[in-house]
Amino acid sequence: MTKASVLVVDDDADHRRIVSRILKAAGYRVYEARSAEEARRLLAVRLPEAAILDWNMPGASGVELARELRDDPRFSRMILLLLSVNARAQDQVKGLREGGVDFYLTKPVDGDELLARLKSLLRRA
Repeated sequence: MTKASVLVVDDDADHRRIVSRILKAAGYRVYEARSAEEARRLLAVRLPEAAILDWNMPGASGVELARELRDDPRFSRMILLLLSVNARAQDQVKGLREGGVDFYLTKPVDGDELLARLKSLLRRA
């Protein structure tokens, strides 16, 4: 059985590559974008089951992109995970409330936790 497809949006090429490798090794189909704008272009032709968004990106942030996706009926059921270097509880609460994301992970990401969270969220969807 083919696993879900996941969009990874992060302006940091090294981090995007690390997350993508973790997902691919676990059998997920992965699409990558360097910015919210690039993600929007990709989402015009693809509908992944989940997206992993970096909070801090130039242009639109991951929180802003998450809010856009939640407001669009095509993507309203997409699983959204937010990644950030911001580990403070108030930052996590802000990301969850303002972006409507399903889960918040801090960088550097732990591969096992990322896969476990994603699997759990996809199972519920």
